[in-house]
Amino acid sequence: MNKIDNNYLNDLNKIKDTIKRNQSKAMIIANSTMIITYYEIGTIINERKTWGSKYIEKLSNDLKEYGKGYSIQNLKFMSRFAKIFSDKIGLQVASQIPWFSLIRIINKSKTKEEMLWYINETHKRGWSRSMVLNQFDLKAYERSLIEPVTTEIVKTDDLTKELFKDTYVFSFLDKEKIKNEKDLKTQMINNIIGFLQELGMGFTLLGKEYKLITPTKKEYFIDLLMYNVKIHAYIVIELKTSDFEPSYLGQLMFYVNAVDDLLKDEIDNDTIGILLCKDCDNYVAKTTLKSTHMKLGISKYKFIEELPSYLERKLNKKNN
Repeated sequence: MNKIDNNYLNDLNKIKDTIKRNQSKAMIIANSTMIITYYEIGTIINERKTWGSKYIEKLSNDLKEYGKGYSIQNLKFMSRFAKIFSDKIGLQVASQIPWFSLIRIINKSKTKEEMLWYINETHKRGWSRSMVLNQFDLKAYERSLIEPVTTEIVKTDDLTKELFKDTYVFSFLDKEKIKNEKDLKTQMINNIIGFLQELGMGFTLLGKEYKLITPTKKEYFIDLLMYNVKIHAYIVIELKTSDFEPSYLGQLMFYVNAVDDLLKDEIDNDTIGILLCKDCDNYVAKTTLKSTHMKLGISKYKFIEELPSYLERKLNKKNN
């Protein structure tokens, strides 16, 4: 046997030992163990990167006894995976999500920062593979780079801050059928699963046009009343099909205060208000929220076809 053959056999034995060692670990950490195994295999492969494709083909053939996970394509991706995480930054979180979700994220990400963001969000929010692809379509990472307009009290509360986005994109919305707030509410409720997924973790719907009755028997109707089980708080969402106007905030503040007074219990945290409008002037929005000691935010909703031009405008402005 020549030196290359000896080295190949050493590599093959190291890979087999890695597989056998990790196969013996508890099933409860099966996914994590598998991905760390793939990382170690990729690292071994990368030590022989000058050997060409036949090396990978031979490895794949000699590892058939361990199942379908060692195809030529998968071994090549293990090599790529090991290169990307050679500094091990983010590897621990990456090992907690499914391998094929990782493949999708790595293939679709333009930068390592974007890739790590999607990996962290997938782990935190439990996104399935199809949900990951949907988040790429909805430009979730790019939207996360734009700071939402909120009161100062929101910015100091990490848990509450997670609820707010600069922009919500509801891919199910039919632009031609939305003439007023009622049409917008109806489409959101008719597509409740997609609506809740876009809002984020922990939301549950309590009612559309939720009726509040004051002690003086006056009736008011909240566009959407939610509850977030993660932060134990009511969420008031008011919808506007027009651009933000300062007068809109008075109505939202009344609803938030009324919910605190009429519905909030001892176990509930302060009620949160989100004004969801077509667009807003940042100066007007920030000035309106200034000195308000309530958990309030102003967000925009966009149709999916509007998203590229909106993000280009906002991100270019941020970077200049």
